[in-house]
Amino acid sequence: MRVRIGFTILLIFGLAVASASHAEAERTGHTQVELISETASVAPGTSFSLGLRLAPDMGWHTYWINPGDAGKAARVKWELPPGFEVGDLKFPAPGFVPFGPLMSYGYNETTLLIAEVRVPDEVGEQVRFAGRADWLVCDDEVCIPERASIELVLPKGTGEINPDRRSEFALARAAQPLPAAWPASYLIEGESIRFGIDLPAPLENVTDLYLFPVAEKLIDHVAEQQVRLGNEHLVIETGTGPRVDRYDRTELVLTFTSEGEYRQSLWLTAERSDEDMAMAAAHTQSGDGSAAGIQPLAVLQALAFAFLGGLILNLMPCVLPILSLKAMSLTEISASSARTARMSGLFYTLGVVVSFLLLALLMIGLRSAGEQVGWAFHLQSPHIVGGLALVMFVVGMNFLGTFELSGSFANLGGLAQRLTEGRGAEFFTGALAVIVASPCTVPFMSPALGFALVQPPVISLSVFASLGFGFALPFLLMALIPRARALLPKPGRWMETFRRLLAFPMFATALWLLWVLGRQVGVDALSLLLAAMIGLGFALMSWGRVQARQGTLRWSLSAAAGAAVAVAGMYLASSLASLPLKASQESAKQESVYSDERLQVLYGEGVPVFAYFTADWCITCKVNERVALQSETVEEYFQASGIEVLVGDWTNEDPSITSVLERHGRSGVPLYLYFKPSGNLQSPLILPSLLTPDLVVDSIEQA
Repeated sequence: MRVRIGFTILLIFGLAVASASHAEAERTGHTQVELISETASVAPGTSFSLGLRLAPDMGWHTYWINPGDAGKAARVKWELPPGFEVGDLKFPAPGFVPFGPLMSYGYNETTLLIAEVRVPDEVGEQVRFAGRADWLVCDDEVCIPERASIELVLPKGTGEINPDRRSEFALARAAQPLPAAWPASYLIEGESIRFGIDLPAPLENVTDLYLFPVAEKLIDHVAEQQVRLGNEHLVIETGTGPRVDRYDRTELVLTFTSEGEYRQSLWLTAERSDEDMAMAAAHTQSGDGSAAGIQPLAVLQALAFAFLGGLILNLMPCVLPILSLKAMSLTEISASSARTARMSGLFYTLGVVVSFLLLALLMIGLRSAGEQVGWAFHLQSPHIVGGLALVMFVVGMNFLGTFELSGSFANLGGLAQRLTEGRGAEFFTGALAVIVASPCTVPFMSPALGFALVQPPVISLSVFASLGFGFALPFLLMALIPRARALLPKPGRWMETFRRLLAFPMFATALWLLWVLGRQVGVDALSLLLAAMIGLGFALMSWGRVQARQGTLRWSLSAAAGAAVAVAGMYLASSLASLPLKASQESAKQESVYSDERLQVLYGEGVPVFAYFTADWCITCKVNERVALQSETVEEYFQASGIEVLVGDWTNEDPSITSVLERHGRSGVPLYLYFKPSGNLQSPLILPSLLTPDLVVDSIEQA
C-alpha cells in the first residue's frame, strides 16, 4: 500500500513538473506562440535559458533582428520576479524573404528565440515568468502585427535539463551564429560599401558567402554582393543603404555553405574605416580597385517604387481638382475618333512626364549649386503659390462661362491650339496636374525620390520619368482602349451644367493656396492678392462681354481697368512676399519647434521624443495631422507616456530641416520620427507617410 501511495505521489509530482516547465501554446491570427524553458526547474544562483517559439502558418514568415527592406523583429517586454535578469533574444542566422523589388531577412519556418536568465541566490518555491511578445508576421500580400501575453511557472529545484526540450534548444543554438574574433572593417566609397575581413586560416570549399549586417539600412539589401576570397582576407562589396552615414560600427553575420553540405554562420564586429581597407583591399581587391558603382537592382527598385507612387498619386485628395479637367477631356474624346483619343492621351502623358522632368532638372541644378531643396520645393515660394492660386481662379471663371478660350470649353490650351491642332489643352492639363499634385507624398514615392536625388542625373531623371508615367497611365489607358472609352457617358447638354459645377473644385483649390500664402507671408500680402483676384475677375467678365460683342469698346476699357487693378495688386503682393513671415505652428501650447539642439537636450534628459516634419502646402501632412496626430487617442497617449512632440515646419525654405530630411533618406515631407530614450539618436523609428491613430500608438509601443 505504501509503495502504491509513494508511486502515486511521484507520478503526480512528475506531471506537475512537466506541465510547469512549459505553458500551453497560444494561437494568434497566423502564429502559434509559446514560452518554454530548457530546464525543468530553477536553481538559485545559476542561469538557464527561456525560449520564445514562433511557428507561423504555412506561407507566412517572421523577421530577423535586421528585417532588411521591410519588417519588424520579434521582441518581449518581460515581467520577472525581483532579482531576476534576462538578456536579449538570440536569433538564428536569417534567410532571405524576397517580395517584389524588396529583400527582407527572416524565417519561413518555426524559430526558437533564446534568452539567458540570471537567477538570484534566493528564489521562491514557484517562480513565474511572464511578458508581452510582439512580432510581425507576413505573407505575400499582407503584414499583420501580432502580440500575445506569455507566461511560464517553474518550481525551485536543481536546474536539471528538461529532456523533452534538450534537442530543441540544441538545434536552436546550432542555428545561431558563432562568435568569431576576426578583425573586420568597412569603407564607404560613393555609393559602394566594402567590407574587409582578416581570415585566421583559408576558407576552403565554401560557397554561397553572404554578409548580413545587424545595422538597419546600412547596405542596399537587393544589390548583389561581390565576393573576393583570398587565403588571408575576404572582401565583400555591395551598394550602400539610406542610413549608411549613421553608423561607425556594426555587427555582421557571415553565412556560407561548407563542403557543399551544411550551412555555417559567424558573428563578427566591423568598425568603419576612413582609410583604405586595412590590408584586405590591398590583397584581394580587383585590378582597378574601383567602387561597385551603380547597383542595377537598386535602380530597378527605385524605378518600380516611383511608378507605383505615381499610380497611387492619382487617388490623393490633392489631385481631385485636376480630375475635373480629365473628366471634361475624357467626355469629349468618348465621341471622338480613335486617333483623336489616342493623341489626347499621348499629349496628356507627355505633359505629365515633361513636367516631372523639368522639376527634376530644376532640383538637380539647384542642388548642384549648393541649395538644399527637396520634393515640392517650388511651393516654398510665395510667388509660385500666389501665381497658382490665380491660375486656379482663372480656370474656375472659364468653367463658369464668364469668358471663353478659343476652341471647346474645356480647351485650357486654346492659346496653343493653332500650333498643336488642339492638343495643347491635354499637354497643359498634364503639366497643371503635376504642379497641383506635387504637395502630396504617397507610399513608395518618398524612398524612390530620396534615392533619385543622390544619383547621377541620368538615373535621377529616369526615376522622375517613371513617376510621371505611373501618374499618367490611368488616363492614357482610357484614351488608348476603345472599350474603356465606350464606358464613358455620351456628350450632351448635361455637359454645360457639369462644366459649371466643376468650377467650384477649382475655386476650392485656389482658396487652399491662398490659405497657404497667408501662412507664408501674412495677411497683408494675402489681402493684396485678393484685391488682384477681384480685379482679374472683373477683367475676365468684361472680356467675356467683348467676346459676345456686347458694347465692345466699353467692355474693352473695363477689361483693361480690371487688368490694371490685378497687375497693381500682384506687384504689391509680390513686394511683400519678398519678406516672408515664418508660418505659425498650430497647437503651439502643446508642441515645440524642432531643432537638433532641442532634440539633443531632450535625449540627454531621457525624454522620449516624437518629431514630425510638415508644411502647410502638404495635403498629406495636414490629413495625417487631423486624422492621427491631433486625435484624442494619440494626444492622450503622448501625454500619458511623457512623449515630447517637436514640429519642423518646411512651409518656407529651411536648410536645417532639409538636412534632417536628407539624413533620413527623404526628399520631402511628411516625415515622422520617434526617438526612444534607450535608442540610437542617429537611428530613430521612421513611421509610414500615411498615419492612423492606432498605427502611431502601436509603432511607438513596439519600438
